Amino acid sequence: MAGFGLAELLIAMVIGLFLMAGMAQIFIGSKKAYQTQEAMARVQESGRFAMEILGRDIRMAGYQGCGNLSRIDVNVIAKNVPGSGAFASDDAVRGYEYRGAFNGAFTPLYGNTGTLADDPVGVVAHTDVITVTRADDCGAYLAGNLAAENANIQINGDNSCNFTAGDLLLITDCSSSDLFRATNVSSGGTITIAHAQSASGNTSNFLSKAYGEDARIYKFVMRDYFIRNNAFGEPALYMRENGGTPRELVEGVSDLQILYGEDTSGDLYVDRYVDANDATPVDWASVSSVRLTLGLRSVRQVASVKVNAAGADKETRRNLQQNMTTTISIRNKLP
Repeated sequence: MAGFGLAELLIAMVIGLFLMAGMAQIFIGSKKAYQTQEAMARVQESGRFAMEILGRDIRMAGYQGCGNLSRIDVNVIAKNVPGSGAFASDDAVRGYEYRGAFNGAFTPLYGNTGTLADDPVGVVAHTDVITVTRADDCGAYLAGNLAAENANIQINGDNSCNFTAGDLLLITDCSSSDLFRATNVSSGGTITIAHAQSASGNTSNFLSKAYGEDARIYKFVMRDYFIRNNAFGEPALYMRENGGTPRELVEGVSDLQILYGEDTSGDLYVDRYVDANDATPVDWASVSSVRLTLGLRSVRQVASVKVNAAGADKETRRNLQQNMTTTISIRNKLP
């Protein structure tokens, strides 16, 4: 029986090498495609998560139970309320552009207070900041009528809202609202909330009226959303509540640009969308919708091929980028 000669073996080896090279190219190409698809999936996941967080809070901006801020003026006795120090229709949503430390910082001035002490720090230059002010979703109910305007407030004993001393609280019955700071919260049985006058508590211990059992009590929150670099130097969406420590929410969010829908004619329809630093100042009380554009980027770089000037392929690595845009209506500004 005749065997293989040297020529046949060499031909077989060459064919085998070609097949192995082809399989290697297919494997490498599949791996790059998988990495690209995974990176894009994570980018889109981050975008959807960020949009969900922002959308849920913005839709509830200005919430104070069953009352509308344009119809009910909130009586504020609490001291050191963050932002503008009030809770009115023009405080529900406010926006700012951060131009950088050497270019005048925020436009307009953060909180419209003229002080830089409470400005968010570490914001990426030329990105926007949005502030949402509202009562939190958890509403406790009164265990009985208040005896007088300066009486302590008694609520249902489970304290499921986790009220603590120092919290900013809002009490409302759909016809009146008061914003106060809890100076003491008892535990066990019926929960008693004090709102005493003090240096760090309230300007007065008198609410606007003695509320009945139909009143509800909510936590008051003011949240700033902005872009900041995290501990790894990557841009991310951050949130700061009531002027506290910023918390990272979603990584891979590199830009935030916002337009505000104004109802300039009072017909309950948006007439124009404007930027926070528009030449004509935004009438925040008439803002009824917000248009967000998020700039997203992959945390990991993926391989890409570019053709250089000589016409040859050159492999590089880069972050995938994508923009997402949505328009959110502010429910408490709608009829």
